[in-house]
Amino acid sequence: MPQLLAPLLNELSNDLISNLLLFPVDERLVPLQSGESNAGSLLKELSINKERFENKILKISEELLEDGPKKALEFENKLRLMHPKLDDNGFPIFDLLLLGLGPDGHTCSLFPNHPLLEEMNSWIAYIDDSPKPPPRRITLTLPVLNAAKNIIFIANGKSKAKIIAQIFENENNNKLLLPPNLIKRREDQQPIKWFLDEEATKILDRHLIDNLFTDKSICIYD
Repeated sequence: MPQLLAPLLNELSNDLISNLLLFPVDERLVPLQSGESNAGSLLKELSINKERFENKILKISEELLEDGPKKALEFENKLRLMHPKLDDNGFPIFDLLLLGLGPDGHTCSLFPNHPLLEEMNSWIAYIDDSPKPPPRRITLTLPVLNAAKNIIFIANGKSKAKIIAQIFENENNNKLLLPPNLIKRREDQQPIKWFLDEEATKILDRHLIDNLFTDKSICIYD
């Protein structure tokens, strides 16, 4: 995602950047200089404009990296200090969430069948057994995803084709639901949008794709 976003962010005017705040939807508990740090990777990609974005990206401090629960609470408190607008359930309303998708169906650091999917109180949660390395991370919780104004999933490559088909074709089967299926939209919220390349849609039923095009839920790019 950093490699995808950086060219777009680098084109923004100073006026637009002044109204912008960027938050990683999840973060690995590693130093900012690590190649596995989401915020660090984005800052690296923005190197030519790093000074313009240095104070626009919410980063975890490197103190207490070994204390995951305290780190999750610290990150949540940083977000609370931004005084975001809250929904009726007390969760922050992000203007836009750009979400990736793993071949196993995880998004953020919310993994299929993981107990963290049942966290309904915290804004930010700690996970110490991520199936994907590194195991220690913090992540936005499902209620925060539900509260967002706009959500866009971006996925590409043939490695995502099978899971994309599962997400769209099993969305009415409660036993087969994956984390993206658990994100709920209200009538006053924008429907989830999907930006996929051709390879990621290879297994999808063509009639289903036509219907998704019709309601503008999906965009397929070269």
